[in-house]
Amino acid sequence: MANPQDEERHVWTPIASLNYEPLEEDGYVDLCIEIKGDFPGKPHYVYKWKSRYGTASGDTRRQVFSTFSFIPPHDGRFYLSADVDDETGYTQTVGLWANIGDVIEDDFTRPEIPDESVETVIKVDDVSMIFNMASEQYNSLKEYFIAAARRELTFKPFRALDHISFTVRKGEAFGLVGTNGSGKSTMLKIIAGVLEASEGTCTVVGSIAPLIELGAGFDIDLTAKENIYLNGALLGYRKEFIDRHFNDIVEFAELQDFLDLPLKNYSSGMVARIAFAIATAAEPDILIVDETLSVGDFLFQQKCERRIQELIGSGNVTVLLVSHSMDLVERMCDRVCWIEKGKQRMLGPTDDVCAAYRNLGA
Repeated sequence: MANPQDEERHVWTPIASLNYEPLEEDGYVDLCIEIKGDFPGKPHYVYKWKSRYGTASGDTRRQVFSTFSFIPPHDGRFYLSADVDDETGYTQTVGLWANIGDVIEDDFTRPEIPDESVETVIKVDDVSMIFNMASEQYNSLKEYFIAAARRELTFKPFRALDHISFTVRKGEAFGLVGTNGSGKSTMLKIIAGVLEASEGTCTVVGSIAPLIELGAGFDIDLTAKENIYLNGALLGYRKEFIDRHFNDIVEFAELQDFLDLPLKNYSSGMVARIAFAIATAAEPDILIVDETLSVGDFLFQQKCERRIQELIGSGNVTVLLVSHSMDLVERMCDRVCWIEKGKQRMLGPTDDVCAAYRNLGA
């Protein structure tokens, strides 16, 4: 995976495409790699493939051919990828899903639950979050300081999270569900480093692209174009990286005609488009999505789901998803943690947890 903070030294990008023409007569699909930009030396490629659930996989030796002819062992969905390196040793990975035979898209969106040998990237160990709430309401700072001076200022603790524990392994799509006010977003903020747990520990390995608060990292008085650079900088992207991916971000967000408008004139759905496009411009180690998809129209939601699916399929990205849409969670996530009123109610495979959650009001 490319590190966007180092990319000012590298001005090339691999682009992948699939050629299905040989499939019917010769039984193979071509993965074609095109290099855009100023490439130092001669590119070398290592091609890899794997079935949707990892039951079959393979790779090639390092070679100079820009086309990989893949012969599928059976019908189904396969992820074809290429590690492309230049003479400096800098490597970028690109890949696409290939559908062979009759494939139903929704059957393949959910990743398989990884075994214990897969690296743990998030470990939440007995985490509690305690907020101090004032016992009385004060209408001004004057009243507050008078009460403090008289030692009449008292607080009562509120446990937003109460002894939560779970682990997330690399490549998972992990869901958090629960009714409003149960602490799901608080849990994500602790994982993202926005909040520090009052008790317990939260260990995270890798870079994080958080889509937690809609509009966070944006200035509503700046134009969309300016906000792309601002938000990208907050995510750790260098200007050179944004320069190279600017057109891709704009194209994904479908906002070509509104780039010079201040963000305050945008709807919440349009802001969500920009935020998602920036966060997924590169492959983060961990992508955190908190109800961001719910504010967009259904076509853009489908587009975001496909992008998340591509990230998961790469095997390099771990996704944490919070949503009140059980259909979305069931499509995307392999495991789910149910948090209810701050307490961990259930942790396990998606079907089991979602079925129990649906019965909450029964």
